[in-house]
Amino acid sequence: MRKLSVREWALLICLIIIATGSAYILFFHMPMTERMDNLNAQIAQGEELNHHLDVKIAKMHKMEKTLRELETQENKIPQMPEYDNLKVVMAELNTILKPTMKYSMAFQAEEGNNNIFRRGVAIPFTCGSYEQTKQILRTLHNSQLRNFLANVQITHKETGVVETNATMTFFEYKDPKGGEQGETEGTERKQSELKILHDTLQEKWGE
Repeated sequence: MRKLSVREWALLICLIIIATGSAYILFFHMPMTERMDNLNAQIAQGEELNHHLDVKIAKMHKMEKTLRELETQENKIPQMPEYDNLKVVMAELNTILKPTMKYSMAFQAEEGNNNIFRRGVAIPFTCGSYEQTKQILRTLHNSQLRNFLANVQITHKETGVVETNATMTFFEYKDPKGGEQGETEGTERKQSELKILHDTLQEKWGE
């Protein structure tokens, strides 16, 4: 067996170095980098989840505070009207929407849950200005009829008019006994109304 020349030794050493480096990259560096990337991704997901939890907890505290305030302000909470209150709802909406340029009302099928009934209505309307639109929406929201205003979409047209689409849900109470309420029935009604407030706030604040 002949001896390797200096050049051959140099090439062999270079090959060994290259092979060692390749093996290091393939079997150590790349797996380690992949594990670090996965770990960083998990940390990022954990931080995002923690942020969402903080936001959710803050919303829950805000909702609980609002409910406590409402429970101590019974006289300021509009009482849930008796079922069937459709004519009163239509009259209320007609009065509020009358100043607009154009409006319509599309009532949805009512939904009942125990003694509480929900009456949904779509109310597209057109105003001459954005300020008038805000005023109409504010009046709808502050209606003395128990309601929940949602899905508001406002479009400012090139002609200057403002088109708005929104949905409102009105809540009504149906006395299961159909007579005068005693103390027990009054308590049940109050609990039902507070539950509606709770569910409404949950929907509003993205529970």
